[in-house]
Parts: sequence; structure tokens; C-alpha cells
Amino acid sequence: MPTKNLTEYSIILLLKDRADHFFSFLIFTFIVSLLSAVLFISDAIQAELVEATRFQPDIVVENTLAGRAYKLNDEDKLIVSNLSGVSAVEGVVEGYYYFAQQRVWFHLISDESMKIKEMRIGEGVKKVLDTWHYKDELNFFTMKEKITLKIVPSQTKQSDILTNDVIYMHPANIRAILGFGFDEYSKLYVSVPNPNEVGELTLKIVQELPTAKATSKEEIMADYQHLFYYKGGLFMILYLVCMVSFFILLKNQISLAYGEKKKEIAILRSLGYGIKDIITMKFIQNFVVAISAFFMGVLIAYVYVFVFQAPLLRAIFLGSELSRSVEFMPIVDLKLLFLLFVFCVIPFLAFVILPSWKIAIADMSEAMR
Repeated sequence: MPTKNLTEYSIILLLKDRADHFFSFLIFTFIVSLLSAVLFISDAIQAELVEATRFQPDIVVENTLAGRAYKLNDEDKLIVSNLSGVSAVEGVVEGYYYFAQQRVWFHLISDESMKIKEMRIGEGVKKVLDTWHYKDELNFFTMKEKITLKIVPSQTKQSDILTNDVIYMHPANIRAILGFGFDEYSKLYVSVPNPNEVGELTLKIVQELPTAKATSKEEIMADYQHLFYYKGGLFMILYLVCMVSFFILLKNQISLAYGEKKKEIAILRSLGYGIKDIITMKFIQNFVVAISAFFMGVLIAYVYVFVFQAPLLRAIFLGSELSRSVEFMPIVDLKLLFLLFVFCVIPFLAFVILPSWKIAIADMSEAMR
């Protein structure tokens, strides 16, 4: 039987029995859409984090005791700067301010380029303030005074995912709001010219400052990645559950459908179609269903994540209300999509073709009766 005739007849049978394949198409499309959406979100977040690390210091030093953060001072800064391999140490003041109206925390970060009485805000902060009609300025209340800062246009250089809840302001403003003295810091940013010395220097800093916590840029990146990989892993488990449920439902449907198709296969055998021809036709039919469902699922996931910005899923991956205003930029890893294709389409084809093969090699006289 010529391949062209087999292909044409397979498509004719597919269109004739489209109702039997529609269930498989819908469920398979949903599973591919779910997993593709998770992959797209994970890739977009990872790309944002990789970009953000370019602006991170080599080592961040914090003073912690029993899990609580304490202030650092000029003496601590001097100790770290005297270590061999350290090129510069910057004392910074940052912390969190509770915005009671929305019940969210704003991350205050010092920026010496800012003018006194001015602040620059991240996109997430802007959306919250717009909700409460703070367009031009914001009042910060301390135990001693009220501090009013003017809102200036944002010129954020860092990734949105890390700066969405951030308010940049002059160090003097942060010290006044958070109650820091002139020679007190919340963190030390350490610059290390030689990347190979970063690990050793983090250990030396902890030895010199026993209550300090020294974290390298790579460790900060790993912490973020582990968090999102953990959430992605939960969806991988959900995906496996969906796949198992899908194949169970598919098995039941196949059992019913192929019970009715035994006579059709027997007729094909009597007309001269060999077992190989029948398997080829079933392969073509189900491959068309699988490939259509796969690309439809990927397309739906792409539109869902990068056009509609993944409602529902973004809240699970990004957490806080402020972080949810992050915009996912289109990132598509073709290698992962290929693996997704292999691990979805091939099992599907094997699962639906095996019953056809069993029927095709069976005694056709029973099926005809």
C-alpha cells in the first residue's frame, strides 16, 4: 500500500472519527499548557534573576544573633576592609517600612545619588500608592516626626522582580525613618576583585565578626532559584498526577473505542491491509492529534504567560502583592520544549498505538463475527 494512500486514508478516518479523538486532544492540550506555562514562568524568573546579579555586591555582610538582625558600625566596616583580597567596603542602610493602609511592607534602600526629601519607587510600590492617591509625595511616620518625601520618576536599573517593592532614597532619609545613627549600617557591601577568593573571604569575615552572616552573590542567586524551583517542583508533581489521570481516562476511552473498532480493523485486514499498514495509519492519526495538541498547548501557555501575565500562577510563584506586578518578558528555552515534546508525545503515541497493534495481530474471524 503506497505511503501517500495510507496518509490520505488515515486523515479521512481521523476526520470521520474526530469525536473519538476530541477528548484526548482537549486533555492533552490542557496538560501541555499547564507544564509549558510553568516552564515559561520559571525561565522568565531565572532570566530576571541572572540579570539582577550583575548589580549585586560580591559579598553581603549582615549582623545577626539568634536569627535577629542587628546594626553594624564603622568598626565592623574597618575590620572587613582590612582583610586581604577586599578592594572596597560600603556601609549601607536599608530596611522595611510598613504601609498600614495596604498592609504591605516597602523595602527602603539608600541611594546617595538621590536628593534629600526625594524618593524613587518601584513599579509595585507605584501601583499601591496610586490606589491610595499618593501621586506626588508620601509621608513617613516615626516616633519623633513626620517625614515627607517627593516622588520622582523611576530610573531603576535592576530587575523588576527584585525592585518592585523598593523605595530608593537618600541615606539621611532612611536613617531618620529607621532610627539609624550616622555611623550605623544594616549591611556591608564587600567588593572582591578575584572571584576565586569570594568563598574564602566569606569564611574570614565570619571568623572576624562571629555574629555576622556573610553571603556571596552566588549564594543569594541560589537561594532565589531554590525558592522558585521548589514552587516549580510542586507543579511538576501536579503535572505527573494529571498525566496519570489522563492516561487512566484515555485507557478507558480506548477500551470502549477499540471495542467498536475491532470490526473496522478486521475489514481493513480483509481488504489487504497488513498489520504494518494498520499500525502506520493509527500512528498518523494519533500523531496528528498529539502534535496539534502540543503546539496548541504551547501557544496557549505563551499567550497566558507573556500576554496575559499568568493570572493565578504568578501569585503562586511571586507571592506578595507587590511582586505580582512584575512583568514577565518572553523567554523560550527550545531545549526544554523539545524535552517536553519527547516526554509527552512519545508516551501518548505508545499508549494509544499498542491497543491497535494487539487488535491487528488478533484472530480477525472473531472480530468479524
